[in-house]
Amino acid sequence: MIGKLKYTAVLLLMISSVLVSCKSTAAKNPDIRIEVSESGTENGKVIQIPAFVSDNEEIQKELRNLDKETEDLEKIVEKEQKKGSEIEMRSYVGGTKNYPQVTVIWYTVEENSRLYNLITLGADRQTCEPITCKEALERTEMSGVDLSLKVGKLAQKSGIRGQLQKTEMQGFEIGEDGKVKDIYMKLTMEIEDEEEDIIEEHFFSYNLDSEELTGLSEKGYDVP
Repeated sequence: MIGKLKYTAVLLLMISSVLVSCKSTAAKNPDIRIEVSESGTENGKVIQIPAFVSDNEEIQKELRNLDKETEDLEKIVEKEQKKGSEIEMRSYVGGTKNYPQVTVIWYTVEENSRLYNLITLGADRQTCEPITCKEALERTEMSGVDLSLKVGKLAQKSGIRGQLQKTEMQGFEIGEDGKVKDIYMKLTMEIEDEEEDIIEEHFFSYNLDSEELTGLSEKGYDVP
């Protein structure tokens, strides 16, 4: 039992040392920046892929999870181009001094319809922590189910036509205090028609303070 306690203490000390080291390094060199590489497709569409970059190797290692996310974006583009499908991907860089963030929005075309998706990525300059939707949701202390229920009720009250089929958290906005201000939601609605049912997708920003839904396009994003 004593041996196990010693082992646990050593392990906690090692974890603590890593966190302190990261904080101290970030304090000396807080530079975490977002760089966007831009290219074009054969049909003239824009592809913008972001990258979180630091001149400090230790900090860059902490950002590896974000590298995986941006690599997934590259794979999406490659897959659609191999199929000969139309795709456009744009990056909206934002955030605050301590929380650089970027929201990437893209669409693909299927059966003459544009299908949109987005993803927000961020980082905490103070702790070197990567922030994806998973970490952002944890900061709200809400579960995914609670979030879906709240947004679903607001959507029904807003008068959006159709029956709500699905809610999905795809992005977020963090304030300078480190708290999540807004959550970007994708809502899938089914509209009954005489000939066939119609599926529509809408993007909203859910404000945690006011508990209101706002069209994401009103925040300057090119989404339906």
